[in-house]
Amino acid sequence: MLNNMPINDEKEDKKRKIMFIIIGVVCFISIVLAIVYQIIQLKTPPVIKEEKEIVEFKTIFNNELNEQGYPIKALEKFNEDKKIVYTLDERKEKSDGKYDIDVKIPIININNHEITNIDKEIEDTFKEKIDNIMASEEQYEIIYTVEYTAYINENILSLAIKSTLKEGIKAQRVIIKTYTYNMTTNEVIDIDEMMSIKKLNKATVQGEINRVVSENAKQAQSLIDLGYKVYERNLSDEMYKIENVSNFFYGPDGALYIIYAYGNNSYTSELDIVPII
Repeated sequence: MLNNMPINDEKEDKKRKIMFIIIGVVCFISIVLAIVYQIIQLKTPPVIKEEKEIVEFKTIFNNELNEQGYPIKALEKFNEDKKIVYTLDERKEKSDGKYDIDVKIPIININNHEITNIDKEIEDTFKEKIDNIMASEEQYEIIYTVEYTAYINENILSLAIKSTLKEGIKAQRVIIKTYTYNMTTNEVIDIDEMMSIKKLNKATVQGEINRVVSENAKQAQSLIDLGYKVYERNLSDEMYKIENVSNFFYGPDGALYIIYAYGNNSYTSELDIVPII
């Protein structure tokens, strides 16, 4: 009996060693998996986040002025019975095989020289297109829509107008124009003033522009490599410098959206939306 005890102790030691080895291996594998997961997270572009932000921007076009509870400064209107922004022209026209028009074109209801120029630009850009389409003798159908949204943040009014244009077999074109106006100083606001109002750091915003546009450019290039016809961004273009930004929208809950609507100059529906919360 006494001779068997050392043998049992030896077996118990082996079992403990095996158990410790197994625990060590499991811990090692867990650590490796955790590291791999972190690396993957760092390398994977936040595509879902960007897609969500773009979808949210598209859904804000409700053809209304959203005052967000801010008291509106007394302003001289040219139409006292209307809101500061309202739908001036609403049309829904359809002629089979020729055109399908569904538009709501806004006007800024402030009696001011700068606003008068903006309203004229809106009319020239979006309203005259309706007459041109209806008078067109092209042998293909033209689909044209216009919608807008306007937001007030304290004393700042911001208006965004989006139109889509589909002419026959040509690529669909999406045009977005924005106008931002200080109702206290009665002046149109540029990107520098907007960043000052929001107390934004220029380098930080520039970095976010570079990040979003670069990621979208990579995705577009992947599709181009597969043979698809996709709008190709030129990352060295001067328009991506923050000081050259002209299309931006001060919207829901004070969020700032920097907008690159490539359809403003080309037949494409491609957009880059850079949200700055």
